[in-house]
Amino acid sequence: MQKTLFSIIFTLLIVASAKAGDTIRIMPVGNSITAGEHYGFPALEDRTGYRKPLYEMLTKAGYLVDFVGSQKHGIRPKDHKDWFDWNNEAYPGWKIPDIAKKLDTALQVYSPDILLIHVGTNGKDWEEKPEQVRKMLDGINEYSERNDHHITVFLCLIINRFIGEDRAPTTKFNKGVENIVKSRTGDKIDIILVDMENGAGLDYTDILPNPNANPPYEGGDMLGKRYPGVDYDKYHPNDKGNAKMATRFYTELVKVL
Repeated sequence: MQKTLFSIIFTLLIVASAKAGDTIRIMPVGNSITAGEHYGFPALEDRTGYRKPLYEMLTKAGYLVDFVGSQKHGIRPKDHKDWFDWNNEAYPGWKIPDIAKKLDTALQVYSPDILLIHVGTNGKDWEEKPEQVRKMLDGINEYSERNDHHITVFLCLIINRFIGEDRAPTTKFNKGVENIVKSRTGDKIDIILVDMENGAGLDYTDILPNPNANPPYEGGDMLGKRYPGVDYDKYHPNDKGNAKMATRFYTELVKVL
C-alpha cells in the first residue's frame, strides 16, 4: 500500500516526537493470544502473552511508550518486581465483529497512536473472516478521519495451529487479509502487515529442547500437551513463542518509532 504524503510526514513527526520525549500510545488488540490467557489459565496477573517481552524490548531500547486499553490481563501493582505496562484490549474467545465493537469504544477513550491487531483465531466462519477484518479497518479509519487522529495499524497475519491440526483455513484467511490490505486506497490510517504465521519463526510443536542435538534444538513454541491443567492446547504459544511474536512486532515497530 502506497503511503500518502500525509502518512510520510506523520512517520517523520512520530520519530521526531519519540526523540523529543513524547510518549507513544500503543494498544494491543485481540483475543486470548494477545491476553496471554488459555482455557482460564494462568491467573490474571500472570497473563502476559507477547505484550510483556515487547514492552521490555521497547523500553530497554529507550522508546517512550504507553500501552493502553480497558482490559486487565497481566495487571500488577506498580511496585511489583516484574511490573510491565499491562493495559490492552484483548478478549479471550471473542470473534472479530465483537472485538471490533469494543475497539470502537476504546478508540474514543484512549486515542492510540498505534494498534497491534491479532484477530481471527476464534470461530469456524473462515469465509466471512477477511470481510470482518475489512469492516474493522473501515471503523478504525472512520475514527481517524472523524477525529483527525492518525493511527498506524500493525495488522497480523495470525499464527497457525499446533502441528498436525488443519492449518489450511488459517493460511487462507491470512491470504485474504493480505489481499484486502493491498486493495485499500485513500485511507487516513497506515496499515502495516506483520507476518506472524511464517515470519516470526514459530516452531508449531511442543517438543522439548534438546541441547545435545547438532545443532542444539531450542524446543517447540506451542503449549500443545505441556501445560498443567489443560489436556491439549492447539492455539496458544508458550513463553518462547510469545517472545518470538514480540520480536516480530518489535522489528516492525522500530521502523516507525
